[in-house]
Amino acid sequence: MFRDRVDYMVDELALCQDALNQNGYLAAFPSVAFDSLEGTSTDSGGVVVPYYTVHKIMAGLLDAYRYLGNQMAFDVAIKMADYFHRRLTGLSADTLERIFRTDGSGNPQNEFGAMSDPLSELYDITGEQKYLDAASMFNRSWFMVPLASGEDRLEGLHANTHVAEALGIAHTANLSDDETSLAASDNFWRLITEHHSFVIGGNSVHEWLDKSDVEVGPSIDGGKTLPPTTAESCNSHNMLKLTSTLFERTPKMEYADYFERTLYNHILASMSPVSGEMTYFTPLRGHFRTYMNGTYCCTGTGIENTPRYNEGIYFFKENAVWVNLFIPSQFNWEEAGITMKQEGNGGAGEDVTITIIGSDADTPNTIFLRIPFWVSSGVTLSVNGNLLAESPDASAYFPITRIWKTGDVIALTLPASLRLERAKDDNSMVAIFYGPLLFAGELGADGMPNDFTDKDAYLDAEPVSVPDIVVGDTDPSTWLEASEGSNLTYTAGNAGPATGLVFRPLYEVHHQRYSVYWKLQESK
Repeated sequence: MFRDRVDYMVDELALCQDALNQNGYLAAFPSVAFDSLEGTSTDSGGVVVPYYTVHKIMAGLLDAYRYLGNQMAFDVAIKMADYFHRRLTGLSADTLERIFRTDGSGNPQNEFGAMSDPLSELYDITGEQKYLDAASMFNRSWFMVPLASGEDRLEGLHANTHVAEALGIAHTANLSDDETSLAASDNFWRLITEHHSFVIGGNSVHEWLDKSDVEVGPSIDGGKTLPPTTAESCNSHNMLKLTSTLFERTPKMEYADYFERTLYNHILASMSPVSGEMTYFTPLRGHFRTYMNGTYCCTGTGIENTPRYNEGIYFFKENAVWVNLFIPSQFNWEEAGITMKQEGNGGAGEDVTITIIGSDADTPNTIFLRIPFWVSSGVTLSVNGNLLAESPDASAYFPITRIWKTGDVIALTLPASLRLERAKDDNSMVAIFYGPLLFAGELGADGMPNDFTDKDAYLDAEPVSVPDIVVGDTDPSTWLEASEGSNLTYTAGNAGPATGLVFRPLYEVHHQRYSVYWKLQESK
């Protein structure tokens, strides 16, 4: 059924492309929008960001080709790429700089998405240099050069515009080995994750990047602290794509750590599990999420997020596979002739088993198991009941190399525990985690309006008061008690004003007010 729908949409897009008869042009608006962008027309056709839309069409077509083998999708994408390659190569350097300069206003009117990403993919598929050349036109020196030298000039930039740009830069860098692009994409990721992100892994306030290390203090959104405009969902969607691209370049533990944090605590929390409605922003203290009743950028990426949940679990190269996430799944490792099945919710502290359910391998292959930073004592690792390691190092990969046979079983325990993370700019503001899972404290729905509405409907709504946590011991296991039969629902006891509050993973808390940041005081 899904394949039939994709094939139908691709066929219709091909018919539209042929009917337009503009040498490969395809969009739901006339090409005059690009004339206006280039300065040869005053009529934009009412279109603000034409390349943003074209990127989405091309990316969707290439996904249809990659995942479903739809040759028509590839053919349509090639024609689009040829059209825009011709168009771009006909422009002067000054014109290119003007139309692709995106730091002139808070919300740039020339946001072009990750255009260099699908163009790079076409180069990777075809080997034709013109597609990599076209991709490189979107990777601008004004943005890359400071990043390559490690400078943080991100304050005030529109976050998703530039996360998408960084994704494209990373993809072209992986194919070209251009030193500036390599360093710029790596440094962008580091700056965002270390200095511009909240505990959920998301970033931005009212769509903009704030000063470095502003987390819970006065923000770029009118000086408000943790307003309801924190963490646009699209940003995290593209940050996970960027993270995957960087991991493909160099398999680093910190990339897997970030992917896990953001997948569980932002992406998974951005959709109502009952209705499937998406959120645009994710408030973090005393507010509630709004579920969009219109079509916005975060609606599109929200729909796309669901089938992408599995993209960060396994990465493979030649005779090695990295198991980054502990999510029940099945992986067909065609290159090695191995199929493996993973069971157990490792993120929630459950034991994990990986069973080789099919293998015709006759040479050794390596499985790299991620041992996360958040594990507590008692980690064990065995193969077919034989203990390989007891308390292996956290924040490291544990490699197992052998000729894998059908029926082989890897067993891994990943004990999780409660812990605190402190805000970068206020040591007294904390967030509560169980393993990789961020907890939200439930603050109720009394007097709440209908939360299925326009994304901006309640941005001026006042938050409810968030009680302080006042305790004699900062170890959360001393004042949070697990509910019977669940290790993911806790009640605060002897915690001052916060006593009696219920805490659960943020992705389970919907249609009510909540907080993930708390003022922590130690009682004397």
